[in-house]
Amino acid sequence: MEITFTPAAKERLEKYLGDDVTMVLDFDDGVGPFSHEANCTLSVSFNLLFVDKDADLHDFQLVIPSNLGEVHAKKYSEDQMQPEMTIDVKEKYLRYTLSGNGGMIDDSLGVKNLVTAK
Repeated sequence: MEITFTPAAKERLEKYLGDDVTMVLDFDDGVGPFSHEANCTLSVSFNLLFVDKDADLHDFQLVIPSNLGEVHAKKYSEDQMQPEMTIDVKEKYLRYTLSGNGGMIDDSLGVKNLVTAK
């Protein structure tokens, strides 16, 4: 399993990265410290989070390599993913997408910077 960030997505998201930051692809199901409410529709919903390196990630045992570094995810959310995924940004609407070889996974991927100011 791997994630590729397109050049456009990389350009927009690199500013959130640093030695003290961890990326998390959070399946929005109400489980874990970053998902405050589950998505109650039949659609799949993910958020790409930038969190403090020392954040509690015990719910995120899956580590996915990417061209921006490791991305942590809930192991069971692997069922909602595809082996090769791409994160892109649609510049016109500044909307991020998560897709795979089998098609769109989430056409409105949330992106949140949760790093605390130091």
